[in-house]
Amino acid sequence: MLNCFGEFQRIVILGGKSDIALSILDKIATAPDAEIFLCGRKLKDFSHPLFNQFPVHKIEIDFAQVELAKLEIDKIFSSGDIDLVIIAFAILGSEELKLEPEEFKKVLSVNFLSQAILLNQINSKLLNQMHGQILQISSVAGMRPRRRNFVYGVSKFGVDFIAQGLQKENLGKNVYITILRPGFVHTKMTSGLKAAPFAIDSETVSRIAVKALLKKKRIVYAPKILSIIMFLLKLMPEPLFKRIDK
Repeated sequence: MLNCFGEFQRIVILGGKSDIALSILDKIATAPDAEIFLCGRKLKDFSHPLFNQFPVHKIEIDFAQVELAKLEIDKIFSSGDIDLVIIAFAILGSEELKLEPEEFKKVLSVNFLSQAILLNQINSKLLNQMHGQILQISSVAGMRPRRRNFVYGVSKFGVDFIAQGLQKENLGKNVYITILRPGFVHTKMTSGLKAAPFAIDSETVSRIAVKALLKKKRIVYAPKILSIIMFLLKLMPEPLFKRIDK
């Protein structure tokens, strides 16, 4: 539970190397005795300046192995109440029009199936402890299918849809889910890719995310103008959309 100063005391990050998640951690109000649980792959030698500020528990999780991931989540929650969970793991996949079968399966398994199962599990844990927040990092890529990233987009859309459903289930229960929908963000994951319009960096995204968490917003876009852009794109006739979807 947040302390008397409104500071987060125990935070879990799924996707421990995420530039966005770590930037959020740097900006959010954390208690002097806060504990951080970083979950992901190959964390043993991973370091960050933030790790000097409070205890950081590095937990090796391969999110493709969802049943094993669930067991690790159980262990974290059994050690005490959690104030905030940031779900930030994802794989991009190639931008080829047709993914290889194994890559197709992996993108959907990690980005959709694993995230959906863990999101539901974590939400149930927070309901049991009767408080807590989740930041589900989604993407505007899930708002309308595009030629070159529709597999990644549908994986994000699926979890986004489930998060919205859980938001409705949580009404009046002191457990809040914020869905963050960024556009193109300059991070390690997107390094080398051609930037889309309205591209931003992780610092900008994290500032938007922190404000949204403090206000317990349901859905927030980064940058905010994308809420208008995506609304217009969803209304755009398919023949016109095809002309701009290169």
